[in-house]
Amino acid sequence: MRDQVFISLPALVRYTYFRGVASFAKKEKPSFSVVVPCYNNPEFLVNTAQSIAVQSVAPVSIVFVNDGKFKVTADAIASCVAMLGEDRCVVIDQENRGVAAARNAGIDAAVGNWVIPLDYDDVIAPRYIERCSDIVCGAKDVEFIYPHSLKTNSSDEYWIPRSGNPRRILDRCLYPAFSAFSKELWRRVGGYEVCHPLGMDDWDFFIKIVMSGAPCCRLPFFMGTWRGHALNETHAARRNWQCGRAMIVTLSHEWRDRNEVLTALEVIAGMADEVMARVQDKVRLFPEHPYPHMWLALAQLRRGEIDIAAAFARKAESLAPSNWIMGHVAGLVRSR
Repeated sequence: MRDQVFISLPALVRYTYFRGVASFAKKEKPSFSVVVPCYNNPEFLVNTAQSIAVQSVAPVSIVFVNDGKFKVTADAIASCVAMLGEDRCVVIDQENRGVAAARNAGIDAAVGNWVIPLDYDDVIAPRYIERCSDIVCGAKDVEFIYPHSLKTNSSDEYWIPRSGNPRRILDRCLYPAFSAFSKELWRRVGGYEVCHPLGMDDWDFFIKIVMSGAPCCRLPFFMGTWRGHALNETHAARRNWQCGRAMIVTLSHEWRDRNEVLTALEVIAGMADEVMARVQDKVRLFPEHPYPHMWLALAQLRRGEIDIAAAFARKAESLAPSNWIMGHVAGLVRSR
């Protein structure tokens, strides 16, 4: 993995300053944990583990989460643990609950005060943790660090996050999934949202971070790669991008215009059968979460299944009576 700098003078100057301050600061060095959620497709996992093994600053713990208790995944994780050392590895086996729940479980078990979530097919540059540590030691109160990244597939695509107006995060996901954050920040914003059916939980998580006002810092180096392939959750999201984005709009409605949310509800109502099946899985896994019930109420209403829609709408409203969206959807169903 190339450790390249993107020529962004302000970000580079800030990083150089932070690194200089860190070399003289008496501030305690941060400890980093890497959390790796895994599903039933571990073919790239060894490469991911190798990128952790060669870090110039070693993480204090590496947490692997076998989401689904698959034997092939367990075997691959065992090979990675042998490479990295059993003394700093933690393995969690859980029933399949999705990548967001796997990340939350892994972060909860991590012992470091900083976390880097690393998907099973991601690779990080050898100096990533070192450079993050420089920023934490040199910057004042920083809680979130986002690097440049590279998507690898048939044609490489550089992903250079832009700083500036924080409301840009409401329009699209600006940061790579392996951006680093303090464990305290993860707790404060409520962790990853487990109910999104298309794997956009990292976008929702970043929205909560930015809109909370947490101090953020851009790391102006290419610090990791992520793969575009058929097994990646990103493909399902791309097939259903408008619906997935509309769900993000409802989850982050407190920072959005009411008309934008109402438009999003119309988009959700027309969800594809593939998305509906995924939302039904979320209802089964997280029955006390109001949003999947509300999304299904809209979809069933659009399909003319009034009684089914009414049941989902009542459940959503009972779970979140103070949320105006739940009341609005329940009103739509009652009006039919």
